[in-house]
Amino acid sequence: MMLWPTISAPQTSMPQTTIYVSPRSLGAHDSRPPAVVTTDLARLFAGNAALAGVSLRVDVGGVIALLGANGAGKTTLLRVLATAIRPSYGRAQVDGFDVDRDADLVRGRVAYLSHATGLYDDLTARENLRFAAAMLGTPDAAQRVERALSDVGLSDRAADPVRGFSAGMRKRLALGRILLGNASLVLLDEPYAALDADGLSLVDQLLVAWREVGVTVLVASHAADRLEPFLDGRVLLARGLVAGVEGQGVTSFPPSLPVARGSLTGVSP
Repeated sequence: MMLWPTISAPQTSMPQTTIYVSPRSLGAHDSRPPAVVTTDLARLFAGNAALAGVSLRVDVGGVIALLGANGAGKTTLLRVLATAIRPSYGRAQVDGFDVDRDADLVRGRVAYLSHATGLYDDLTARENLRFAAAMLGTPDAAQRVERALSDVGLSDRAADPVRGFSAGMRKRLALGRILLGNASLVLLDEPYAALDADGLSLVDQLLVAWREVGVTVLVASHAADRLEPFLDGRVLLARGLVAGVEGQGVTSFPPSLPVARGSLTGVSP
């Protein structure tokens, strides 16, 4: 298991953050498949399209922001890529594997921070991470759990049940769970929400560290100004479609048959 050098954010009391690197994130980028490819990707809920035909290519190793108003499709796109929900139409691939047909392989490559942290209230912080490490098959699990707790600033609360944690502490612990894995693609949904100054700095550190070791990051956030120094590219979503892209590492393509937002059929809204 490769351990990358730690990266510190200046003027913060947060400890250094350790990134354990997936072998899939190393090596020449041009020899690897794109981190993400979607083709005419649509996801409908009760006949309404949250995604209405998204065609994107995200190259490996960058930090890409998903921007747009509430309801633009940012969270839905992340959930599809994380295999939390299935596409209604079209295709999505992670590291060359289809999110529907190869869901188990995709899950081994993706780490997802969602609005719902998925923590167990009756377990302590340490027990939550130990359980996650067992599910992930993390080597040197005991050591990695303690390091993750230190990285996210929760060592002093490790023995406390999560039930009593604030929203910001839960977010930190969920970030610590990501540090136990070796994902080549990290998906973050509003990672800055509910965090204090040290927590904000922790997310900054992680973005820098993931970028330096070749892990691809897709981050949906309304904190565009905070994100800007760490970004390689940006995707603007509007009404379930790509309204524009800019920067490096991301390309969009016109959908072949956009799905109307209000129905199963139709043309682009």
